[in-house]
Amino acid sequence: MDFQDVVRKRRMVRAFEDRRIPRETVDRILSNAQRGPSSGFTQGFEFLVFDGPDQTARFWQFMDKRDADTEPDPVRKAPLIVVPCAHPNAYVNRYREPDKLHVGRETAADWPAQHWFTDTAFAALLILLTAVDAGLGAFFFSLGPTSKEIPPFKRTFGIPEDYVPIGAIAIGYPAEDRPSPSLRRGRRPKEDVMHRGHW
Repeated sequence: MDFQDVVRKRRMVRAFEDRRIPRETVDRILSNAQRGPSSGFTQGFEFLVFDGPDQTARFWQFMDKRDADTEPDPVRKAPLIVVPCAHPNAYVNRYREPDKLHVGRETAADWPAQHWFTDTAFAALLILLTAVDAGLGAFFFSLGPTSKEIPPFKRTFGIPEDYVPIGAIAIGYPAEDRPSPSLRRGRRPKEDVMHRGHW
């Protein structure tokens, strides 16, 4: 598919068919997730993958225990769920290495932006785009209404303490769904978004 078509067709799909994704397609999605840029080539992101009905059922069992409403049944049919996790300490340690010491980022507070989240988000976007290119749909959603749900999620699935899951991505063959009502807001005009040379 042409890259511009991939970008134009990318949207959050909230309903999926109950159909397995071919192994080679899953492998391509996961491999592309590793191709995103990362500061200092730290590659401080990892992925918790739920592939197939047995594994995705465990994911939804946890989600059902949350106090808030969980995602509706059409989303639950997605045969693949990927949880991108950021690793802040990997970046702090990387920038303490000899070739990066001159930068002066000795603690997480020294970073002008938290690149561990930026880089993990780049990886997540590559997952979304690869899904579209493969004729699939994808939906990025939160693991909880607040940060309170993150510690029990990490404990349940054995995520190390110093990793931070940034959300989950459901992936599968799109079924007919209703576009999000939020889309009625429309895309902001380019003139309101682009500030050329000065704000």
